[in-house]
Amino acid sequence: MKPSAPAIPLILGLSLLGASGAYLYMLFKKRRSNAAGDLVDFFTRSTSKQDAPVAEIVIPNSLIPLVIGRKGYTLQHIQQSTGASINFVDHDESSQLCRIQGPSQAAVEKAKEMVLKETSRPITITEEVIVPQAACGKILGRCGDELQEICRKSMAKVWLEGRARSETERRVMITGTASQIKVAKELIAQKVREDHDSKKMLADPTRQTREPRIRTPPTSSAPTPVPSDGGMKLNTTSPKICVEKRNSSSFAAGQMEVFVSTIVSPSKFYVQLVGPQSTELDLLVLSMTEYYNQNQNRELHRLRKPYLGQIVAAEFNADNKWYRAEISAILPNEYKPGEVVLDLFFVDYGDNQYTNPNEVYELKPDFLALRFQAIECFLARVEPTQQSNLMPAPASATGEEEWDPVAVTRFEELTYVAQWKKIVSKIVTYRNSKSPLHGRETSPIPGVELYDTAPNGMDQINIAQQLIAEGLARPASSDRLDELSRSQLFRLGLTNGTDGSSSQSSSIDKVDDVSASSSTSASTVISSGVHINGTGQTSPKVEQQQQQQQQPQQSVRYRSLANGAH
Repeated sequence: MKPSAPAIPLILGLSLLGASGAYLYMLFKKRRSNAAGDLVDFFTRSTSKQDAPVAEIVIPNSLIPLVIGRKGYTLQHIQQSTGASINFVDHDESSQLCRIQGPSQAAVEKAKEMVLKETSRPITITEEVIVPQAACGKILGRCGDELQEICRKSMAKVWLEGRARSETERRVMITGTASQIKVAKELIAQKVREDHDSKKMLADPTRQTREPRIRTPPTSSAPTPVPSDGGMKLNTTSPKICVEKRNSSSFAAGQMEVFVSTIVSPSKFYVQLVGPQSTELDLLVLSMTEYYNQNQNRELHRLRKPYLGQIVAAEFNADNKWYRAEISAILPNEYKPGEVVLDLFFVDYGDNQYTNPNEVYELKPDFLALRFQAIECFLARVEPTQQSNLMPAPASATGEEEWDPVAVTRFEELTYVAQWKKIVSKIVTYRNSKSPLHGRETSPIPGVELYDTAPNGMDQINIAQQLIAEGLARPASSDRLDELSRSQLFRLGLTNGTDGSSSQSSSIDKVDDVSASSSTSASTVISSGVHINGTGQTSPKVEQQQQQQQQPQQSVRYRSLANGAH
């Protein structure tokens, strides 16, 4: 059947319309937009992103670890917080290109801001410093206090390597920023210099750095006049010097060199042993003076509530230096009702001073490393002249014998008190001790003989005999060992274990354990009956004397535990 003429144009129109639609469909079918705005291929369903916001930053290689962070945590945090993608590509030898791409311009800007903030932080690095092994103790300090102070001041992490780098060197590791490491290195170098200076001073025993600790020290060039009875004129002539024929260049058995630091009377005075501990004490005073002269340090150690027996830091009003002291009494202030004053006992020198509580400060723990140096003693075998032969010695409020002020002044001259001239002492007896603080255990106080070098430079002057010769003292009429209990005699080795009697005729032939190191107590003295010369061998002369002494009597071992503090 043939189509009619009117139907042919209609068929042709429909065919052309279909061909046009098919052409247009074929033209646009490959590109289609999804809900997120991405173009999706109609057949493959694959998407292609539109041009997203992008930012690029050039970052030096040294700052890349700051952006990435430890184990990439910082980079992950930035991406999760902003929804942006961050990649790094090489830019040149010294930097990289950080490319930030995000879903929106705001996200990209936020990510860029966080990246720049990380790059502005200081870089934390680790460096090492090589120090002498001998200086490690100075760097660590007491219980690590000095090392903690270095960390606190520098804000860096500082530690000593567990193993020594060699026998003479050790590695100190420092972690922090460049400025923090610089401060830590300066503090470590300062400790090394302090250690070197202290060892240099210790190696030179002839170096005298001490100044007299009193404003007007007594002089021995003009002896004090001796009083006479009945208002007669004072004897202004120089008294005869009592010289013992003994070579002062080689110490006799049991003798040792001391400084007399403080004198109350011949019955109570304080000495310091001569040796490396003397130099260590000088360095301690210098360090304390430098430390407590700074206002911020005094504020750090301000004393809130003082108590009896507390060890503190105080300034001595005679020389304006800082020393260690013990609070021995808290008394009412006579001039300011309602306030108190502190009676301070300087544990390294033995003198006392009244001080306002607001002028006393807590002692930094580092300053406790050195043992207390003051040792209380009394002059043996003498007593005041005004005492009656039949009456016991009168006692003062402190339990000490009453001495004439002239005798005390002359004793100060003969011993060069606080002028740091070496004299020789020898322990010959002991007496009982009473602590001013209730419940404080004390040890018997040693009685000593003191010797000064004679003008000829060879012989010795017995200071006790000199006082007797000048009429300022007389030989003691009682034995101080009678004051000691049996247990104290046993502790001191002054009893033979049978009848409790002690041999006073036996001499002290050696004083050892008086160590040159501050690690041993300056207040512990041991005598064992053997004299060792400088080479470590027993002196033949002394050995012969010992053999002679051991025939008629039994040797005695003395042990003193004299405590420098009350």
